[in-house]
Amino acid sequence: MVLGMATLAQKIETENRMRELLEDSGLPQPDHVEYGYTCIRLFFNQTKQVVVIDIDEPEEGDGPADAAA
Repeated sequence: MVLGMATLAQKIETENRMRELLEDSGLPQPDHVEYGYTCIRLFFNQTKQVVVIDIDEPEEGDGPADAAA
């Protein structure tokens, strides 16, 4: 993996979490999603807006195994 590059799994998880947040808030889903090196971009055509979500590297101890402990 390239240093500082988010994994595909991180990008998919970020997109799914954002879609859930939008749905729970009664907001429209994006028309298009792009995956960058360290972010995802959600495009909304009608309002001509783009939401960019930076994906940070997980800190030591972050992850499913630690959440259960």
